[in-house]
Amino acid sequence: MTEDLKLTVVELNKLLETDYNLITFDSLSPESLLQVLVDVFHAFGALDKLDVREADPEETNALVMEALRKVQYRPAEDIDDPGAFRRGMVRGEKRLIHPILWWMFEHRERVKKAAYLARFLIPLDLPPEALAMPELGSLWAQYQETMNGFKEAHRAYEQSVHEGTQTRELRNDISAIETEIENVKKRIERTQSRLDKVPQQELLLEAANALRIEKERQKELLQQIDEQRQDLSRASLVHDRLQKELHNAKQSVQGATPRNLMDGLVEETQVLEFMVQQKLPQELQQRQSEVQTLQEVIDEPNITRADLQELQQRIDELTRDIQRMVEGRMADHSTQSDTLGPFRQQAAMVARNKEAAAEQLDQTTKELREVERQLQDRQRQLQDTVGEVILRGEELKQFVSTLRAKSNVYKQQRAELAAVKAEVSDLTQTLENLKSQDPSLSGALSQLAADEDGTVPGGKEDSASRAESPTGGGARGMTELARLVDGLQRAVGAARERVTPLSQQLRPLRERVIELKDEMDSKKQTYDALIATLNAESATMQSKITETERAIHKLEQEWQELQLEHERSQLLLEKANEELSAASAAGSGERVSLKETLSQQILEQEASLKRLTEEKANLQASKTDRAQQLQMWTDLRKLFEVKIRCLNESKQRGPGGTLSVSRGGAETFTLQ
Repeated sequence: MTEDLKLTVVELNKLLETDYNLITFDSLSPESLLQVLVDVFHAFGALDKLDVREADPEETNALVMEALRKVQYRPAEDIDDPGAFRRGMVRGEKRLIHPILWWMFEHRERVKKAAYLARFLIPLDLPPEALAMPELGSLWAQYQETMNGFKEAHRAYEQSVHEGTQTRELRNDISAIETEIENVKKRIERTQSRLDKVPQQELLLEAANALRIEKERQKELLQQIDEQRQDLSRASLVHDRLQKELHNAKQSVQGATPRNLMDGLVEETQVLEFMVQQKLPQELQQRQSEVQTLQEVIDEPNITRADLQELQQRIDELTRDIQRMVEGRMADHSTQSDTLGPFRQQAAMVARNKEAAAEQLDQTTKELREVERQLQDRQRQLQDTVGEVILRGEELKQFVSTLRAKSNVYKQQRAELAAVKAEVSDLTQTLENLKSQDPSLSGALSQLAADEDGTVPGGKEDSASRAESPTGGGARGMTELARLVDGLQRAVGAARERVTPLSQQLRPLRERVIELKDEMDSKKQTYDALIATLNAESATMQSKITETERAIHKLEQEWQELQLEHERSQLLLEKANEELSAASAAGSGERVSLKETLSQQILEQEASLKRLTEEKANLQASKTDRAQQLQMWTDLRKLFEVKIRCLNESKQRGPGGTLSVSRGGAETFTLQ
């Protein structure tokens, strides 16, 4: 999920030129997140520019749903309620908008193509009454023909692009094949020219073929030997493991006697009997009582505030009764001598210890089952990974030590290889420097290489002819070449003597650099994993903090409301007490009591509620007529909009008809 969110943030910053990160993007308000979605739709061409804060929410929701239909987005399978999906989009929920953004960036080209085609292929929404008009019917037929023409043109364009791509690929393949054919022909010609100079070609070819066959056979035999060695090592490991298991089994049963086994079985039977007869029935009865309590809570009607107050009063009364009974019992026990009190205490203590031991045994049994299940899963994974052989104990230690020794050998050989490569690089650089200082050295070396290439097995006659030729210029050239080679060897030897101590000093430094690089890579991976974990945890903590702040704010509001209600109740109680005191002091009939005032207000509220109920019933009765009238006005408005659009299009195309307006206000447009 974090990787998808990273991709969304990166692509969003590229598309909209913003600077969001994971935290800022995840902490966007629902309105801002919905605005980001609308901007992305606009960038892909599926929606016009829109400001969510100024537009109507229902209109915005309708436009967003239309854009989703244009880009052919399908919600996740766990979302099966379209109404809930629409309400979530209106509220700007992250769990709905984040997957939409990720899907659009993941299928960018598909979304662009769908948005482009939707502008021309989604038909207009016209009522059937408008299509019944002759003028609109002809325009609608023309509109359908144009849409079909666009479909054919787009299909032809896609086919031509695909064919062009295939043609370019075929041309490139053909040119590459022709080039390869030419190279192969040249290689064959060079090889044939070399073979023509070699005597007894057939014998050499047969010998080379036989050598190749023998090498392949040798390779197969070596592979078979390696496989047999591996099978032998596996079999020896399995044999050793089975021997150790057999030895352990013999040791485990070495001191066992029938009496010991019988005592163990009796103890285990007693424990299981206690669990079955005492522990499990208590837990079962407790679960049944909980289920019964929950069922009673479900069956009871909704609890009001008065019911809560009554229950609180009953709880207080029962608490006082229990406390009074406990005090009386303690007073009775203090006055009488109880000789069985210590024994009761000891019995209660033993029962508590027994229950605690049973609880601990149950918990330990559950943990043991969970550990065994995890062990089986790990063994199954290990068996799927490394095969049937599973190393344990001494075998695993031996394997680790062998692996460590091989790792040390590998590091040593890698260091030697690095030193050899460095020395080759130094010698190559030295040779280049010598060539730059003495230009004749390059020609001499090339001549020497040509002479070495020219010495073939059948070249005795050529060497004899060169020996018979005049030796003036050739001997002088060979002397100079020998002198140059000797000088080059001395220079190389001196350079090697200078480089050898430096390379020896450089070797441990290279090893240290390699070790530090490996350590840096491992620590960098750890650091990256830690940073990703911290980012995810910080985002989670931020969401939890936001939810907690909202809950605190809600609780504060509820507390303030309860405080206000309490104050109002206190005022009413004070007024009632004042009226009672005044009525008792001055007699009745002089002023209206608070009870009568509240009764009058209750009657007024009941009359108002009855009146509102009647109005609601009247509105419900006329709802169908009003909805039908609204639909008729909406259809009329759409009809006028279509007429205005057709009039504007006709004005843009030029004179194509006449518009006449009657005295009653009716308009008639006649096509020519």
